[in-house]
Amino acid sequence: MRFLKLFTFLLTLAVCQTMVAQNTGRYLSPQFNEVTVTTVQYGTNFTFLPIIAGARPRRQPLVARIYTPVGDAETARPLIIYLKTGNFFPFPANGSCGGALNDSSNVEFATRLAKLGYVVAVADYRAGWIPTAADPVTGPIVRRSTLINAAYRGVQDVRTCIRYFRRNVAESGNQFGVDPSKIVVWGQGTGGYLSMASAYLNTYNEILTTSDPLKYTIPSPNGPIPMILEAYNGNIYGTSPMTIADATYEAISGGIFKAGDTLSVPNHVGYSSDFNLVVNMGGALGDSTWLDDGEMPLISFHVLTDEFAPCGTDVLNVPTINGPLPVVEVSGSCAMQPYAEAYGNNDIFKTIAPSSDPYGANSTSGLVGFYPFEGTPDDTSSPWEWTNPAGVPPPAPTADCNVDASIARTYIDTIIGYYAPRGCVALGLNCNITLSAKNLYGFEVGLQVSPVPATDVVNISAKELIRQIYVYDLNGRLVKALTAIDQLNFQLQRTGLQNGLYIAEIRFDQGTAKQRIIFTN
Repeated sequence: MRFLKLFTFLLTLAVCQTMVAQNTGRYLSPQFNEVTVTTVQYGTNFTFLPIIAGARPRRQPLVARIYTPVGDAETARPLIIYLKTGNFFPFPANGSCGGALNDSSNVEFATRLAKLGYVVAVADYRAGWIPTAADPVTGPIVRRSTLINAAYRGVQDVRTCIRYFRRNVAESGNQFGVDPSKIVVWGQGTGGYLSMASAYLNTYNEILTTSDPLKYTIPSPNGPIPMILEAYNGNIYGTSPMTIADATYEAISGGIFKAGDTLSVPNHVGYSSDFNLVVNMGGALGDSTWLDDGEMPLISFHVLTDEFAPCGTDVLNVPTINGPLPVVEVSGSCAMQPYAEAYGNNDIFKTIAPSSDPYGANSTSGLVGFYPFEGTPDDTSSPWEWTNPAGVPPPAPTADCNVDASIARTYIDTIIGYYAPRGCVALGLNCNITLSAKNLYGFEVGLQVSPVPATDVVNISAKELIRQIYVYDLNGRLVKALTAIDQLNFQLQRTGLQNGLYIAEIRFDQGTAKQRIIFTN
């Protein structure tokens, strides 16, 4: 059965690949045959890794491999900062199939994207936490605390990398030919956690105001203590002055940090850390409340049965020799993409003409920014990865790694094909693939939906007959179906629906429009 599903999937991908070949413009299909790779140090900061071996933090160079197309006359190209996987630990100690800058998948993605016309920086970031703390009392707190600190350091490093390029443009003649107003952060696996956190964790206070206020705190006799203290860890952008741990922080950290330890130093202060688009492959967000209305678009790829990084809202587990250990509840692609769509953050993707988006038509999510995968070979959660069999084998308890590059590249075909038109419209790259406003936003049918938010009734009107209305919650579940309406004006009753965001799919003879609706008290 699994082979049949895989065969059907690969056949569909082959058909889509033929259709994509018709789009020959820059950023939609390969324009260059070769790329050049340059390694740079984009900053330095203090790493946690020595503490695990009983030493003190030391300053670590932060490195990126930059891919640029050979023979490109363009000098203002969009930049993709690509974040590798690795479980916040160096390979092969991470027990994973990858985690190095030159992982096969990193090289493949960066090369393909550069051949489309992008500049791609495969960026390292600081690693180090204590995933194997197994004490039944203190273990969960240690795992959660050290992981959120690792993610916080990673976000600081991502923003440092962004500032490096802006500084390079301003002070070093823009040696890589990037457009600093068009930046994407793209994360794979662990990097997906960082890409999403970098996009939506915008203030320190958001860590303390999650869906569970105690989620990122340490219990103490005097009340809960935040796992991250901005005065010691530095600000979320990594631009605050050097911070030194003292006796108070030593006590709070349970002795992990000692008085005198340096936790963060600023890099490239004075330049913006902002970017425009986030891509997540198999990652999740530390809390669903971090994503807000009006924030940047989100594109996600996720295996629905991912055992360790949940696609919905569930507990993140880390693999160990003694089996998976729970760490913290997170929200993956299945949970966050509906929010991005309901908030209207992904509306820009609705401007893509169907003829320019064959991979979008093949997505089963029903959402304009999410491509889910099912029936992956051996139920792998990262089918886009493969390992060179001649390379260093990963240690136990990792399952056998995929060594079939052809299968991985087939998934990469889909990911690049789905991303390409979305990157074009989100970054404003003039790819000439958008619908007219008349066709896109329903001006032709004169659709109006009000009020937003509503308490009991939503009024829906149009110049064409409304045939059916289907209402979905943010998990994609159908919660209300209204058929045989056949009216120009209709009142959608709230009956039975809780407070929250919903997607109303309104069907006409000539097509379907989707509108977000919100019910409140």
